[in-house]
Amino acid sequence: MSLGLIAGIAGAPAIAQTTTAQATLTYTVMGDSYSAGSGAGNETAPCGQSTSGYANDVAAMTGAALTNIACAGFTTTQVAQLEVPQLSPATKLITITAGGNDVAWTTAVGTCLSPAATAAMCKAAVANSIYLMTKVPKNATTMLKAIKAKAPHARILYLGYPRLFEPENMGAPTFTATQVSGAKLLNGAADLLNGVLAVTALSNRVAFVPVAYRFAGHAVPSAQPWLNYPAPFGSSAFPFHPNATGYLDGYAAAIRPFL
Repeated sequence: MSLGLIAGIAGAPAIAQTTTAQATLTYTVMGDSYSAGSGAGNETAPCGQSTSGYANDVAAMTGAALTNIACAGFTTTQVAQLEVPQLSPATKLITITAGGNDVAWTTAVGTCLSPAATAAMCKAAVANSIYLMTKVPKNATTMLKAIKAKAPHARILYLGYPRLFEPENMGAPTFTATQVSGAKLLNGAADLLNGVLAVTALSNRVAFVPVAYRFAGHAVPSAQPWLNYPAPFGSSAFPFHPNATGYLDGYAAAIRPFL
């Protein structure tokens, strides 16, 4: 999911491959920036892919041959149109994050965290994201059907998103009361989006992998952050995306029981 205060990258996805000599499993990672590994460091253009993302961690766990076609900024529709054509019919395992970019999440986060924003502005931005969630089931279903048609023998794991904030740690003077209340609204909206994605996945006979519980206590701000901080508190080009630890101990750890 392309979150934070930056715009997603909308170019065609590049393909990054990591092959294990004795691999018995063909594994493809698809979707948005969270599957590309954006935020883990050493990202490559144009899709923000990193070899320190969760996909490489899963490949290391399983000895799988990995192909990463995920791209930062992609919506469910873009995944269907631009990534599915690259999907090998021989793929046996697929993991995917998609849906965050469908709901103007970057705008909502940016609005609610802006020191100049009012509570009404934040509420309106979050309300817009919630409205857009009503369109996600149809678009995500189209995406999943396209994936199944192209790779009919693959197991598909649809991954959720973490809550971004630890509101109880957002004290003055660093954060205003409006920012704290906005963080609570955003966490609630993230829970709703995860619910929408879970129901959509299960309705399409696809396993849903929740990750929010893994990130509890490690969101922004935290003494042990698994997410990159936004400016002026951090310097990552992918704020509110997992760092390498978040991908390993958050996403890869959540996926392990499903393998």
